[in-house]
Amino acid sequence: MLSIEQVRQGGVTIIRVSGDVDEEGVKELRIALVNCLRDNAYNVVVNLSGMKFISYMGVGVLVERLRQFRSYNGDMKLVGLNLYTQRLFRMTGVTNLFETFETESQASQEMQKAA
Repeated sequence: MLSIEQVRQGGVTIIRVSGDVDEEGVKELRIALVNCLRDNAYNVVVNLSGMKFISYMGVGVLVERLRQFRSYNGDMKLVGLNLYTQRLFRMTGVTNLFETFETESQASQEMQKAA
């Protein structure tokens, strides 16, 4: 089961993901990120520290939305990747697409510097 919490901090939207981004979770993650686009929130930090599993489709959703945020001069930064997710990112060749951070505050600060 997936749980997604969304918080606005200044000009940055933080999305906290807990649980599994499996077939059903992919839909929920996609909706949360599309809602950011709908709300003109193009600077997003996705906290994956509570995530246990992500499917290839979940990685695809992150890449797809990253490109959309960047097309609006925004960005997406990731926080709290576990070893499984790091390996999956390496295997799928997306490691270089994302900036990753240990904490939400580090990612938010970096996002605000760039803005």
